[in-house]
Amino acid sequence: MCGIAGVLEFKRGKSPSSEGLRRMARVMTHRGPDEEGFYQSGPMGLAHRRLKIIDLVSGQQPMQSPDRRVCLVLNGEIYNYPELKEALEKDGYAFRTQSDTEVLLALYLRVGLEAFAKINGMFACAFWDERSRELILARDRLGKKPLFYYHDEERFLFGSELKALLAYGGIERNVSLIALRQYLTYGYTAGEETFVEGIRRLPSANVLVVRDGRLRQRSYWELKFHTPQEPVDENAAVERLDGLLRQAVRRRLLSDVPLGAFLSGGLDSSTVAAYMAEASGRPVKTFTIGFEESSYSEIEDAKVVARHLGTEHYEMVVRPSALEILPDLVWHLDEPFADSSAVPTYYVCKAAREHVTVALSGDGGDEIFAGYLRYQEMERYQKMQAVPAWIRRGLIRPLTQALPFTAPGWNYLYAVGHLKNSSLPGGLGLYPYIEEELYTAEFRAEIAKCEPFQTTEKILSQARHLDPISRHQYLDTLHYLPGDILMKVDRMSMANSLEVRSPLLDYTLVEYVAGLPLSMKVRNGVSKYIFRKLARRSLPSSVLTKRKQGFAVPKDRWFQSELRGFAEEILLEPKTVSRGYFRKTTLERILRHHSTGRRDYSTWIWALIVLEMWFRTFVESSSGGIDGRTQIESSQSLNDTGPAPSLN
Repeated sequence: MCGIAGVLEFKRGKSPSSEGLRRMARVMTHRGPDEEGFYQSGPMGLAHRRLKIIDLVSGQQPMQSPDRRVCLVLNGEIYNYPELKEALEKDGYAFRTQSDTEVLLALYLRVGLEAFAKINGMFACAFWDERSRELILARDRLGKKPLFYYHDEERFLFGSELKALLAYGGIERNVSLIALRQYLTYGYTAGEETFVEGIRRLPSANVLVVRDGRLRQRSYWELKFHTPQEPVDENAAVERLDGLLRQAVRRRLLSDVPLGAFLSGGLDSSTVAAYMAEASGRPVKTFTIGFEESSYSEIEDAKVVARHLGTEHYEMVVRPSALEILPDLVWHLDEPFADSSAVPTYYVCKAAREHVTVALSGDGGDEIFAGYLRYQEMERYQKMQAVPAWIRRGLIRPLTQALPFTAPGWNYLYAVGHLKNSSLPGGLGLYPYIEEELYTAEFRAEIAKCEPFQTTEKILSQARHLDPISRHQYLDTLHYLPGDILMKVDRMSMANSLEVRSPLLDYTLVEYVAGLPLSMKVRNGVSKYIFRKLARRSLPSSVLTKRKQGFAVPKDRWFQSELRGFAEEILLEPKTVSRGYFRKTTLERILRHHSTGRRDYSTWIWALIVLEMWFRTFVESSSGGIDGRTQIESSQSLNDTGPAPSLN
């Protein structure tokens, strides 16, 4: 795993700044603490930070072709590189290293842009081809590895992290209102938009070619959900799924460094750990995060699975004092991110890194096998649509305008009254029902022209032929998975110099499950039906019947007790209020009603705190976030909330 960056100058005779390239690499040291490398030739400059995983002796980057006319930087792993290498050797290519990087380089030399469709892996990469004077960027099919870029009339910049582009210099830190609106809707930024105007995110499964100052972009893969024309035999489907998962796990065990696995005690991570234990033939190191609040903790569930599989098990308890790393998380995340599960994800990565360099995870299971509880809420949404429009607009909407947003049932009434003739459920967003109360009039008018659902509506329009659950499963796979889950895992693992691999997101497995009928994913109110049937072979029954549990921190209780003062101080500070986004009276009401237990506003409180900390770190800081976190000036210290996390 690595961090990559580069600069292509458009002006004739101009070369990239060597010091600028070093700043880009330095700000990503956590992504690759083992080595750094640079390449400069004419208008092109490349930077690389390396975390050694395969071929520890050689495999340095940037890597050049034998004739030195093509240069590559790669972040990620190519899981099918042994098969590709064998085919290339038969074709006459003489390899100099044992690395997967050289396999990708050789593959590009043979087939050009068709190389990416032949890869099974997680990657973001860049080729500089002096033969055609082209810079070529590409990302993996599902967006596991990130890639950002920026261009103006003078140059093109790219990097694994947004802050790497800022480190080079020359980019104004103007906040994108579109990204801000997306964040206040989803809790993360979606699609190609980022929080810094002008900086874009290359979509997953896309190739971007830069030549003579012009950009050309295309997709090389498309996920297709479809209903089989012929009946699918259930037992045959289980066997096929078993074979694909075994292959996916085996491929992800290729490594020259120690491996382990995350284990929450849930279905997805437990199944991956079981397959890993079987393939390894020796005890697997497993890692679990829990909380003192038992309703949030899965430590006991994980212990059951660990004993069943005979793993070498480690666990960590996260307490409110763990939030002392929040400023660091904001820095590592690059953009505001409202998913509080980033905190336990950070700590489980930290715990794992003390013992291994690579960890397997169960990420992707909910999207691929339709495991989210929100799929069961489709029926409620359809009932909302049945309410006549004249009742919704003439009676319910005026009623919500007369009631305070803290009134019981206000959210539901608002959703019904403001329902649009759209295929998108009103409850998808983070703040779908509070904008009128929370936003100042000026801010509301400013972002009114920024449509947050444009990306989601486009994705849903491509899936009109599917049933409602499959349609939103498709949306989650292309929107929520890369925008939230995979982004979080990449940043929190790389913050700890740990590589995380996700067997359930092997594209061959994803394609197969996407083609199964819905009845094999959801049946009689049971989610992940076929996956549970497969897991029966290797897991205790308690895992199969366990209710789905999220990975978020118990912020509802923390903001009522240990962190109440911190939340009130940072959100009501003059600096925060003076931004002009949110009404102070509404912020006070949210905090007051949450602290007294009247309503649970912890998700909103968390999201607004993270947003404010991002502004102070990346916009107001004299270093623009390049030199690390910004301390939050607060009389309520996060260090005064109890003992630090402990690893057992």
